[in-house]
Amino acid sequence: MKYSPEDIEKLRNQLNIVEVVGEYVELKRSGANFKGLCPFHKDNNPSFTVSPSKNICKCFVCGAGGDPLKFYTEYNKLTFPQGIKELNEKYNLGIKPVRGYTEKQDTNRKYHDIVEDALEYFNERIFSNEGREALEYLSKRQFKPDFIRENNIGFAPRGWNNLSDHLLNKGHDIRDIITVGLAKDGEKGHYDTFRNRVIFPIHSPSGNVIAFGGRTLEDKKEIPKYINSPESPIFHKGRNLYGMKERGSVIRRKAYSILMEGYMDVLSAHSFGFDVAVASLGTAFTDDQAKLLKRYTSNVIIAFDMDNAGRFAAEKTGIVLKAHGFNIRVLELKNAKDPDEFLKKYGKQEFLKHVKGSKEIFDYLYEFYVKEYDLSNLMAKQNFINRFKEFFQNVETDLEKSLYIDKLSKSLDVDKELLKETLIINNKKIISEKKRYEVPSPPERRREIDKLELLSLQIVLHSPELIRYFIDKRVEDGLVYKIFQYLGEGTFDADTKKDVMKEILNDDNFEESEKVKILEIGTNSMEYSNESILKDDFLEALGGWLRREIKEHLEECKMNHRMAEWFKVRMIQEKMNNGILNLEEIEKLYDELKKLTF
Repeated sequence: MKYSPEDIEKLRNQLNIVEVVGEYVELKRSGANFKGLCPFHKDNNPSFTVSPSKNICKCFVCGAGGDPLKFYTEYNKLTFPQGIKELNEKYNLGIKPVRGYTEKQDTNRKYHDIVEDALEYFNERIFSNEGREALEYLSKRQFKPDFIRENNIGFAPRGWNNLSDHLLNKGHDIRDIITVGLAKDGEKGHYDTFRNRVIFPIHSPSGNVIAFGGRTLEDKKEIPKYINSPESPIFHKGRNLYGMKERGSVIRRKAYSILMEGYMDVLSAHSFGFDVAVASLGTAFTDDQAKLLKRYTSNVIIAFDMDNAGRFAAEKTGIVLKAHGFNIRVLELKNAKDPDEFLKKYGKQEFLKHVKGSKEIFDYLYEFYVKEYDLSNLMAKQNFINRFKEFFQNVETDLEKSLYIDKLSKSLDVDKELLKETLIINNKKIISEKKRYEVPSPPERRREIDKLELLSLQIVLHSPELIRYFIDKRVEDGLVYKIFQYLGEGTFDADTKKDVMKEILNDDNFEESEKVKILEIGTNSMEYSNESILKDDFLEALGGWLRREIKEHLEECKMNHRMAEWFKVRMIQEKMNNGILNLEEIEKLYDELKKLTF
């Protein structure tokens, strides 16, 4: 697929950099610009700047950034034509490919077409005669027709294959209809998954309908009250949330979200003006859902059912959220089984009072756990303290851990150092549960480590203080990436040498097969005891990365017809080819290259 330079430029100008970046990075205003944590490297201090006036972004640490198109393609690991296509469809910009080029078929397009046709079918049926019972049910739940239309709530009729026959008549294939979970195979042929149910559409973060949930209108114990679409090529339960309004912009604008359990809870909250409410989709809250929510806010209020199951779910969800650095509060609603019932009984203002009085996650867990133990009993007190182990394993910052330890020490009258030893020092997360260093999975993993990556690895294994020069490089080998991230978390300097090889070989985060490989690579770096050899190889490695980035930049400029920028990058390449450069000269050329994207 090919687009004209004029249309590419038109697309760039129509895109809003704050809106595009803001979907993936939590941004905060800083003067005329916005700032956030860089999504392209491990960033603890906001170094990623977004300029609305220039319509560009840039990280002043790793150099990543550019216009909205470049950011979107690099973040989502797409080619530029793919990025143009997706952004064009996402924001309805009307850009068309050059005539004579055929569009590669989107293998998932047929599935999207099926669920969109199904949504239209469900929406029409709820306002027909056969949908009268569904409308009466929703009316009793205090949902008005305009609200039903706004939220695309629909109805699946009683018949065994009404929907599937309708979709077949629209030209869809029955195997594809079954693949997206709208029909099933039976002994007598196919039949509809959703029958005599109120239908709730589930949308992707970009706003496309991808699945459905259904609430039965029958009062039979053998029929499940709620069912969801199964996993499909376009729907993964653990990666989506129900109820996200306007592609998450509402949550970002209000800077918090309320996490609930069910469709009705979310819809009731929205109808009362709490349009930041979302829910997981019939599964335990997942890391992927936490990552999705983190795009829009770091502040979450958990509002689950207040029965035992709901309280335990709040505990587990709070721990998942805490592992991703959220500020968490828990809403405890009395005299109602869930948020939906509470809102209907007591109204918006009373719910708002409870929101303002919600408990910080640690205080909630303390009160939740203390009901199970007699703290006057020594063993019970010890078991009570141990209940906090999983929570502390997932707290990100040392400051936060220290504040929680101090609060627990005062509450229990137990020495802080003893609590610190139990809950922090001797409380490391079990590796099999969740590895501390996640290895990326590129489409094709090479058997041999790239020569430049191998050279860089040998250098930092001998001199870990040099990791700052390589931590932002786009390495493809999983082991190299893992070691770079490991070293990136440490504090090293040339005067205080650490035996990082020994540390790595004693660290359970690395598998035995990885340790064998590391030992082999580390042995080859022994020659770096000669400072002259180390210096020469370090400059060769750094220069090699610069040459690689220059080449990639030139190809990108050529592909996207940015010829003025291409000539500037070509001049940097000429300087690189003029002779052997020292560290200062290489860093200067790096700065020149980075400035071209901002």
